[in-house]
Amino acid sequence: MEGNTVIFSCNVTGNPVPTISWTKKRHPVNTTINSRISFLADKKLLTITNVNRVDSGEYRCVASNILGHDTSNVATLNVQCK
Repeated sequence: MEGNTVIFSCNVTGNPVPTISWTKKRHPVNTTINSRISFLADKKLLTITNVNRVDSGEYRCVASNILGHDTSNVATLNVQCK
């Protein structure tokens, strides 16, 4: 529902330890443009506060290290109006 907080979680392991990034509709999630979005726990958590329809879409977690990268399945956020 609009106004709620949403948290996406990404459980990643690897050697060397991978770095995590997030995409929405295949574009990088940018926290500097949207202050309602933040990363926690070395980017393993993506938090969106006060969600609205603009936040709806397909989110993915991307884990990368020197050996390559892997992308999670899609997590679809569908924000409903109050």
